[in-house]
Amino acid sequence: MTTSVSKNEVFNLKAPSTAQGDATTQGSMKLTYITHLPALYEFLGKINSPLSPTDYLRALIKSGPDAVLLRAKELSIKEYEDLLTELLPIAKTVGTELIISHHIDLAIKYNLPAQLSVPECLDITAQAQAESVLGYKVLMPAPFKFGVSVHSLGEAQKGESQGAKWLVLGHLFPSRCKPGLAPRNSAECQDVLEFAKAHHIPLHAIGGINFNTFSQLPKGFAGIYVMTETMEQEDIYGYTKKWRQLLSGIE
Repeated sequence: MTTSVSKNEVFNLKAPSTAQGDATTQGSMKLTYITHLPALYEFLGKINSPLSPTDYLRALIKSGPDAVLLRAKELSIKEYEDLLTELLPIAKTVGTELIISHHIDLAIKYNLPAQLSVPECLDITAQAQAESVLGYKVLMPAPFKFGVSVHSLGEAQKGESQGAKWLVLGHLFPSRCKPGLAPRNSAECQDVLEFAKAHHIPLHAIGGINFNTFSQLPKGFAGIYVMTETMEQEDIYGYTKKWRQLLSGIE
């Protein structure tokens, strides 16, 4: 549908010619964005944007993060799959990995990685979901690549033992998504960092990570996950470029 206001007049949605050239360089940390639909709806409404949420998410993917975790607890499974299939073509074109949040059956159906909680990777119902899609009994390891969100050394150990390919530790800083909850302390972070290093499993950081807190991040993380503020950017490409510059400076 044609609109009287150009989308590019509201956002910087035109990819610079070097956008994909700003992709991860050797030795840089991995950049993963997380969708947060309530924050996105609020932002687009506040500025009276002509963009649909899907338009925004396509631009976010095209800006060149390593991955986007498609988190959408508000959607039914059908709505989630519809959104996924709208975003997959651009993700494949630009080489941004889409990560499924929780929906194991969709991860298997579309051959995509999934982000799970510790109970999900331990729960036998996860195996049952996989079996219902494949039509035969599934044996570990799981028939899809998955990472696990953890909050302690014990959870990291459980996730690794169940075959997780990466771990995500949070939250590391005060976060709008977890108001009033204390972040992980330095000792907790160090314990999980040492475990991840000893077991050769990438450990990513999440929670309250932004341009101001990034410099306080303990050394040793393989990457970062950024959520709410990724849904509030008028210059999406400039935002991703700034993260790339920060992350590539990490030894």
